[in-house]
Amino acid sequence: MPRGMQTHVNFYVKDLDDAVSKWTKLFAILDPEVAQRKPVYLNSGEGDTATRTATFVNPNGLELQLTCSVAFAKDPNFVDHVDHIHFATVDVEGKFDAIKKAGFRINPFTLHDEEEATEVTTAEGVMPEVQWQKWFLVPMPGNVAVEVALPYEPVDGEWKPVKNWSPDERYGLNG
Repeated sequence: MPRGMQTHVNFYVKDLDDAVSKWTKLFAILDPEVAQRKPVYLNSGEGDTATRTATFVNPNGLELQLTCSVAFAKDPNFVDHVDHIHFATVDVEGKFDAIKKAGFRINPFTLHDEEEATEVTTAEGVMPEVQWQKWFLVPMPGNVAVEVALPYEPVDGEWKPVKNWSPDERYGLNG
């Protein structure tokens, strides 16, 4: 994860393997350090809600995250698109309250949730690989969300929480 609060941009893609292959080739030309690192993969859900995510680790700048679900692959009308921009903070609850007080709608899981979130979402029971994670989504103009979540770093190909995180320091070089 790069330094700073803006950490990644997430794209929803129909074919994760194809997207990873194409982005790897492009990074090899434009940002070889990113291409040399293996993307971190995360699997969640099951059945029709099964999702695979690959994140290109970039400790020096914004990371690229690609997400594909069974539903995307089955949908003949699905078009790859930007889903969210991620901001990291250790004060997820405080940011939730401040954003809510500022009049923003907050969604619990997806950009298009009909119900509004009344509390920060947790990964407990939803994403076994990152039970410690907390987040929420703020729908923004342009059909994109801002995700606010705890910071994380790659360790041996998995996401782990960052201890003593500061947005002014570099980290994430462990994996």
